[in-house]
Amino acid sequence: MADLENLMEYSEIVSKMFADEDEGYQFYNAYVLGKAFSVRKSYVEWNSDHTELTLRRYVCSRQGYHEEKYVKKEIKKRRPRDITRVGCPAKLVIALDRNSGQWYVKNFIDEHNHPLAPADLGCLLRSHRSISDAQKAEIVELGIQYGGYDKVGYTSRDLYNFCHLYKQEIIAAGDAQTIISHLMERQNRDSDFFFKYMNDGEGHLQGLFWSFGDVVVFDSTYKTNRYNLPLVPFVGVNHHYHTVIFGSNIQKHPISVITDGDLAMQRAISVVWPNSPHRLCGWHIEQNLVRNVHNDTVKAEFKNFMTRGYLGLRSNQRSKGMNSRLQMKLDGKMTLLEMVQYYESCLTKVRRIEADDDANALQSEPFTDPDASILEVNTKKRFTPNIFKMKVQFSVEAAKKWSNRDMMYYVKCELTEEANLKEISCSCRKLQSLGTPCSHIFFVLGIQDESMLPDYCVLVRWTMGAKRAFPPIRKSTMYDYSPTLLWHRGLRNLSLATFFVASLSTEGYGRNKRVLEQEVDVIIPNAGANEGNMYGPVLPQVPEVDCEEFRDVLDPMHVPARGAPKKKLKSSSDKTRADSKSSMCKEQGHNRPTCHLRPEVVFDNVHQS
Repeated sequence: MADLENLMEYSEIVSKMFADEDEGYQFYNAYVLGKAFSVRKSYVEWNSDHTELTLRRYVCSRQGYHEEKYVKKEIKKRRPRDITRVGCPAKLVIALDRNSGQWYVKNFIDEHNHPLAPADLGCLLRSHRSISDAQKAEIVELGIQYGGYDKVGYTSRDLYNFCHLYKQEIIAAGDAQTIISHLMERQNRDSDFFFKYMNDGEGHLQGLFWSFGDVVVFDSTYKTNRYNLPLVPFVGVNHHYHTVIFGSNIQKHPISVITDGDLAMQRAISVVWPNSPHRLCGWHIEQNLVRNVHNDTVKAEFKNFMTRGYLGLRSNQRSKGMNSRLQMKLDGKMTLLEMVQYYESCLTKVRRIEADDDANALQSEPFTDPDASILEVNTKKRFTPNIFKMKVQFSVEAAKKWSNRDMMYYVKCELTEEANLKEISCSCRKLQSLGTPCSHIFFVLGIQDESMLPDYCVLVRWTMGAKRAFPPIRKSTMYDYSPTLLWHRGLRNLSLATFFVASLSTEGYGRNKRVLEQEVDVIIPNAGANEGNMYGPVLPQVPEVDCEEFRDVLDPMHVPARGAPKKKLKSSSDKTRADSKSSMCKEQGHNRPTCHLRPEVVFDNVHQS
């Protein structure tokens, strides 16, 4: 059946006719977008006078090879770029029929010698990325869109008041209750979703934990909102060695946990994850060393020891970096709803970086010297490009120099009865700690004349197959939009292209202007009131909460910062919920401890994004 479909598709393509060569390119580029590869314009032929194109070849962007002379030239100046061309045969050749003036398909090959990108990553490939003329005009026009203050129709104060009232309408049922209703609806839609929260004796929200499938967040240690409640993301690295926010089955224990030296956190980790080694943050240990040890020799030796003993993730700096990104716009006036929305915005950027990494990894491979060993060439295909360049290639190159070193390491090899390599390990334990083989292992493999890196030297989490068991999450699925907003967005995008073309001529401008004026005349003028319509992203929520457990969750009590005097909230915040109007100002006896450490959790083979 598949062969028949392929044959029909082939027949349809080779029978195509185009008005010009550009139309042929647009067709082929649109076709390959669905196949998830990129197109490059290649060979051309001209007529005898060199005044008219007669043949054009379009090829897969991975067609051909980089010429050796240019590679050698790059080596002298800098480290060569990743290899993108692997001799792919896929192509479309069109030629001009002089009698009809039409272009016909002369040759078509739809076979590749490399993996294609997933369909959802096709839009990130080079030939599918472009800014249209209409979009360029919109970008330039953004700063002066209405043509002056006299044509806007409102002031900055009007804008501020609208935004404030709109936020209040969204959380009219209460900030905490709005979030709980949203999380309940997410749980109804996604069987993998999990959330849990805690109330105090009066029904006020005290703590909140939620997992959006690929995300785990613990509302515990970093101030983010008007209640001074904290937020901690559990972060680590993905298969490209870039920061991600981890998620996993809640029952799965992480292989290690890195935190500051807070005793309360240490006790909690020992109870919740008794089988997970708890490490102190290497950066904080080094800072204590600087403050308390004044012998430079001891400091140097200790730092060397830390480098050898804390391979891989050894501090919570990635967590701090993620917190820093989150803190850029988080402030004391932010509601829980705004916090979740902003958090999702940051997460979307993290996912986009991973999507770019995935696309690049499928379209290129790291450069290796022309005289590189077969072992090195094969090894680079086992890991993601970032891991190979950042963690593995260094070991490969260092192995070439170990014969001149005085330091002693023990590499243990186990052989089969046929004298084939069965297992290999090194006393430096880099393979066990970081998951990539050390230079000592590569040195021994070279002596053994091995051409392939053994499977047990390749940790799955550092390969492109790290997330094979999980469906990729490339973009946010957090919001459902109101129909009016979807219609507005669709018309706006269509109008951008229409207005750009129409503005290029007097006739086009007049025709479009008349159509719009006629449409406006049949619409009832908007006097400013638009009750019930949502103008932006709307969090999906259950219409009514039937379960008593999830009903009437009051907004959190404000938690004073450590050492700060307790004070009442402003009346505008007190009125968020009628039930909590009086209690919001009562903080006597409310002594919720705060903790200012940011844990980093390292999971083995978990769903991450």
